[in-house]
Amino acid sequence: MEEKPASAPVVNSDIPSKSKKRFWILVVICILGLVLLKMSFVFLFIGMMPAMVAYLIDHDKNKYSSSTVAALNFAGVFSYLMEIYMQGGTFEAVKERLFDANVWLVMYGAAAAGWFLVWFSPIVASVALDGIYRGRILHLETMQKKAEEEWGKQVTGHGHHEE
Repeated sequence: MEEKPASAPVVNSDIPSKSKKRFWILVVICILGLVLLKMSFVFLFIGMMPAMVAYLIDHDKNKYSSSTVAALNFAGVFSYLMEIYMQGGTFEAVKERLFDANVWLVMYGAAAAGWFLVWFSPIVASVALDGIYRGRILHLETMQKKAEEEWGKQVTGHGHHEE
């Protein structure tokens, strides 16, 4: 019998180019952010750290977990970001917010709320679906009893067949 040569593992040569492309997009976004938002961008970067960590540890293709965390994290950062921007995006405005413990609590607490949703939503969905399915089973059992009363036990396949 003839042995087939072992095929070389398939390597996706597109991966390095994708990560290079993502890197350069990130660099451009950071430069634009620094130019347009001034020091506000530094605050945004620090405030959005939990979202960045969530993105790095989320191995799902669609990144649902990190999207949830990022949305709530941004909600916690946005009002302070607007305050800083309205004050001209100065270093003093950023420093004032970063030295306020309540600001950190709101920004990172909002990200924690995102993680809570990621953790808690499947539980809520499971309980809701369980209730729906139990209701459906109860409905079907009721319909089965009505059919038995009207047509007899042979409807369920447990009755005696007359031939």
